[in-house]
This record gives sequence, structure tokens and C-alpha cells, in this order.
Amino acid sequence: MKFGKLWLLLPAVILTAFVGIFPIFALLNYVVQTPFEIENRFVGLENLAKLFKDYRFTDAVLRTIVFAALSLLIQIPLGLGLAYLFRGAGKLNAILSSVIILPTLFPPVTIGMMWLLLTRTNGPFGITFNFLLNSIFGEPYDLYKNAIHAFATIILMDMWHWTGLTFLVSLAALTSMDETYILSARSEGATRWQIFRYAEFPQLLYPLLFITLLRLIDSLKIFDEVFILTGGGPGLSTEFVTQYIRTIGIEQWIFGFSSAMSLVYLYIVLILSWLLIVGFTRGRGILE
Repeated sequence: MKFGKLWLLLPAVILTAFVGIFPIFALLNYVVQTPFEIENRFVGLENLAKLFKDYRFTDAVLRTIVFAALSLLIQIPLGLGLAYLFRGAGKLNAILSSVIILPTLFPPVTIGMMWLLLTRTNGPFGITFNFLLNSIFGEPYDLYKNAIHAFATIILMDMWHWTGLTFLVSLAALTSMDETYILSARSEGATRWQIFRYAEFPQLLYPLLFITLLRLIDSLKIFDEVFILTGGGPGLSTEFVTQYIRTIGIEQWIFGFSSAMSLVYLYIVLILSWLLIVGFTRGRGILE
């Protein structure tokens, strides 16, 4: 009977192998060669050795990790806080929840085009940011000349786009919590922080792990919005790994080197995801 049930997993295993495992073997084949060039040569580990000497790749990796970390530090607490704020029943809460979730429905390309228009000099966000920066720091907002402005704008854009998703998952987790532990803690005179720490957070742990892991992977592979909004500029200040891989592989047609970058970056994403799971579960894993 058990063996018969395992056959039900076969379509999922085949699909995963087709879209996830087989392409890695093709990638490994490209890494050790110079494919699609005039002379296809076997170069062994030359592309990987050259990779770690490329400052542009290492800078892009660090820049992407910093972006992902800042995005998570903002979006996860903000989404959870909004879920606590709007979890009650009522028409106003329903309307505001819909407004928060709405940007999540737009594809990344649409978000990039929207923010390209919104952050123009005469756009609503451009005018607002310019007023705030002039009032506080005495300098104008310039997305295409100031690297800090560009990076901060991308973080705000990503927050605006995806906080609705963290809010939605957090809200679903809050509404499905077992109230028994919370009522018991209240009757024992626990403070609000103690109730959250010992009665609520253990029930929110795995939903928060799910959305944090999902957002981590999404942030590490961001491309469309940034490519449309800044194109990686000013200079290389907003060039993330995905864009650099595209530049080398698609524009310069150096498939061996771009494949090496893709392979290394894949393992970086896997390691960061594993560290996140270990950190959230304190080493217990998700299958405990």
C-alpha cells in the first residue's frame, strides 16, 4: 500500500527533475567549456577561477545580499505588524487589506514601469522625495546621479510591491492560531510581550519561515524592476547579480563565464536559504 502511494509522487518528481535538475547538468557542461564561440574549447575550472577575481561579480553578490537583508528586515516585521492591525472583522479593515495586497498582484515589469513614471522629476513620488530630501538634507532627489537615492528607491519599490504578500501570509497565520494558549497566558497575568513570545510566536514560526524564505529567494533573484528603473546605475551602484549574468551571457555572449556565475550564485542562494532555516528553527529543521 505504501509503495503504491509513492507512485503518486512520480509526476512531481519527474517535473522537478525536468525543470530543476537536468538544467544544472547542462550548466555544468557549459562551465567547463567555451560554448557558442568560434572554437569550443574545454577549459576545465578556468571559468570558476576567473570568477573569484572578478570584482564586478563579488560586488554584485554583496550588493544583492545587502538588498535582500534590508528588504527582509523591513517587509517581514511590517507585514506582521499590519496583520495584527487589520486582523479584526469590519468593512474598513477589509478595504484597507485589499489596498495593501493590491500591488502584489502586479507583475515585476509593471511595477518597474510604474515606478519609472512615479519617480520622474515631475512624478508624484519624485516631487515628494525631492521635497523631503531638500527639507531634511538640503539636497535634491536624483535617481540617476545619486547611488544612495537609487538604492533606497529600489528598496522602497520592493517594499511597496511585496509587503502585501507578507501581510497576507501573516494574516492567515494569525486567524488560524489556537487561542487556548493565549487565553491561558492572559489569565496567568502575562504581559503582551510574553504572550507574543511564548504563546503566539511559536504558532507563527513556520508561516513566517515560509514567507521569509520565499521573499529571500525572490529578493536574491530580482531583475525586472531594477533593470527598468535604473538599468544598474548610476554607474554600477544598483547592478545586482542577475543583471551582471545577463550582461555577460546575453549581451557579450560569453556563456561559459556566465554559466559559472549562475552555478556559484545558485549555491550561494542554497546556503543562505539553509542558514535561514537553521536560524529560524534553531537547528531543528522543518521536518521535525
